[in-house]
Amino acid sequence: MSAIRSAVAEHDASRPAGHDAYEPSRDTGVTRRLCAWCELAIPPSARRDAVCCSTRCRQARHRFARTVGTPAVAVDPGRPLRLAYADPPYPGKAWLYRDHPDYGGEVDHAELIARLTGYDGWALSTSARALPAVLALCPPGVRVAAWHRGERPTASRWPLNAWEPVIYHGGRPANPDDRGPRRTDSLVHGVAPMTTLPGRVIGVKPAAFTRWMFDLLGAAPGDSFDDLFPGSGAVARAWTAFTDPSRVDARRLAAESSRVDAALQTRRLTADPSCEASHDASRQTSPATPHHGKEHA
Repeated sequence: MSAIRSAVAEHDASRPAGHDAYEPSRDTGVTRRLCAWCELAIPPSARRDAVCCSTRCRQARHRFARTVGTPAVAVDPGRPLRLAYADPPYPGKAWLYRDHPDYGGEVDHAELIARLTGYDGWALSTSARALPAVLALCPPGVRVAAWHRGERPTASRWPLNAWEPVIYHGGRPANPDDRGPRRTDSLVHGVAPMTTLPGRVIGVKPAAFTRWMFDLLGAAPGDSFDDLFPGSGAVARAWTAFTDPSRVDARRLAAESSRVDAALQTRRLTADPSCEASHDASRQTSPATPHHGKEHA
């Protein structure tokens, strides 16, 4: 356990890749520790091993990493894949991001999809209304997955939209012999204001969505992953947590330990049939007692 904790300390799963945990203060020149979640300075009064500046950030970081999880142990990465995800402003909705620093107007989806086809696997979020037009720009062989996020509270004459499509292509196929969790092309997960996420923007996807999207592509440690529209940086955070070696190794060790225990138990029962009988409750019988009275048909 101590080895796992030290590995976690060396590789921060919630901090975006390339960000240093320390920075010199502009006022004093003294090196300050930065929060692993909000990236603000950790108070000097905090514990020396603290990685977050507050309880709120620590809990948010923990919930985020727990939801993202780790890859299925049975996934054989094979050769590394180049994967990408694009979550651009949906067609006709670019104006919602006009105050964003990298605002560039309406996105040319034909150019974007041409760029995506250069990857081994990719996923593209869009709206249900824009789906027919976007699909017409896609190459043959794409699939459409559905994220059921729930309807937004608003007045409407027509049925409220409660889902968003995700167009995806390529990636890593699943092993049909794997008995682990199955990948599905549908996610039911509601949305709520992500008030604890630093730099959040309109339309930011929750951690559960990001994990589901990784599974759609069969992503595994060793792959490269490009987020073409970073926005709040939540996808980069999720990928760092998803591929964190310390978390992946801990899960692999636990799974291997369970398999070894199961194999030893099977071997022991095979070698000693009487032991198997003693563990089988169905073989424990009691002496038959005579039955008195009428039998009921």
